[in-house]
Amino acid sequence: MLRQLVRSACGWWIVLCGCVLLLSGCAGGDAYEQEMATVSGKVALDGQPVTGGRVIFLHVEGPSATADIQPDGTYQATGVAVGKNSISIDHRDKPEAAAGGRESLLIPGKSLVPELYASGSTSGLTLDVKSGANDYNIEMTSQGRAPGGGPERAPR
Repeated sequence: MLRQLVRSACGWWIVLCGCVLLLSGCAGGDAYEQEMATVSGKVALDGQPVTGGRVIFLHVEGPSATADIQPDGTYQATGVAVGKNSISIDHRDKPEAAAGGRESLLIPGKSLVPELYASGSTSGLTLDVKSGANDYNIEMTSQGRAPGGGPERAPR
C-alpha cells in the first residue's frame, strides 16, 4: 500500500512539474512583438480620387491592417506592421441578394477598380513601412497596368 502511495505521489509530482514547464513557455517573456506604424495618403484611379472602399495592408509575416477611404480619396491606417507590406484596394458596388429569395446570402458587388488591385499578390503595390508616420499615395489606372506603367496583366 505504501508503494502505491509513493507511485501515485511521484506520478502527480511529474505531472505537476510537466504542467509548470509547459505553461512557463506561454508566459511570453521573450515573445516576438511586431512594431506598428501609421500610413496615410490619397487613393486615385486615373488621376481622380477614389471615393470609398478600403486600403488593405498585409505584412509578409501575416498581420494585416485596413483603412477606410474617405470621400475625398484620403485614408489613414493605424496599426500597420513595420516592414514590407503588400497593398490591395477593395472598392465595390453594394452587395446583391442571391437568387432564389435567400436574402441572408449576399453576393459581393462588382469591383469599381480593376480587379488587378483587389489582391496584394497582383496589385504590384508594396510599401516598406518605417516606424512612426508614413505617407503613401496610391495611383491606379483603369487599363489594368501595374503601378509605374508596367506591362498589362492578362485577365484571369
